[in-house]
Amino acid sequence: EVLLRISDPSTVLHVCVYSSVGRDRLLGQWVLTLKYLVTQPDYCKHAPPLTRSRDGSISGTFYLSDAKLRGSAVRALGPSELGKGFSGEVDMRLHWMHAALPPPPPPKRRTALEQLKENSGETALRLGSVAELREALSSLPLRLSCGEVAFRDVSVGIKDLFTGYKGDIEMDLRDELANCRSTSSRDRLYEDRAEEVTDVVNMKDLFLHPVAAKDGSGLDLTAFLDGLLFDQLVPEALKEVFGTGLGGQAIGQILGGVAARSAEWARGVRRGFVSSGQGRNIPRVSPKAVL
Repeated sequence: EVLLRISDPSTVLHVCVYSSVGRDRLLGQWVLTLKYLVTQPDYCKHAPPLTRSRDGSISGTFYLSDAKLRGSAVRALGPSELGKGFSGEVDMRLHWMHAALPPPPPPKRRTALEQLKENSGETALRLGSVAELREALSSLPLRLSCGEVAFRDVSVGIKDLFTGYKGDIEMDLRDELANCRSTSSRDRLYEDRAEEVTDVVNMKDLFLHPVAAKDGSGLDLTAFLDGLLFDQLVPEALKEVFGTGLGGQAIGQILGGVAARSAEWARGVRRGFVSSGQGRNIPRVSPKAVL
């Protein structure tokens, strides 16, 4: 029995089953966004029937997906099919209740980058297999295209990504501050160090090429997102924001820890960023659409 104290209904419950023989090996995993325990308990991978009780509990046999999360999302396959992703089953009873418990312990200190990675991990679990998501988006009866697009006068605040924990600057300067004889000297030393961290990056103009099929017609949703966001907007914005030496270190962390959780799209982002970093020049044209 495991008791979890949760205050955020968007929290993702991630159950993993490992082999106890030899090296720990993932046998299967099961995912549920906790709000569905209240609003729609059968919105998960399970074998029918799922037993629901008046006390707020559900019990039954739940299907496990493989390491790639194939079939884990309740989309085209429905709640009782996993296709090639089926990787076993587990019997569970889940019970939610509202209880006036003492406040939880303070959360572990995390930097902005660590928080960003944690949030992206939950998002990746909700999305499930990216290959299946792309296929589902492509099957929607939508065809999209656009002309040249321009983003003007965009300001991006990035200082929090690099300042670490609150008080880190004081810790770094501990010895130097101890040798300062006056308050003004200590304040000036602190301000000089804080100013070394970039606060805001301003982008005056960011232009994107038209996205459409060769004959000018619309593209399916996946191809459109690839062409507009992942091949152009994301890599060009990353180049503008993280084009400094400090940003060069951060780009690896962000792409490796956040985007890489969505492998197929992340490859497009990295490809576009490398291309833009090699000096690809976007023509400065009069845009047909200005956002």
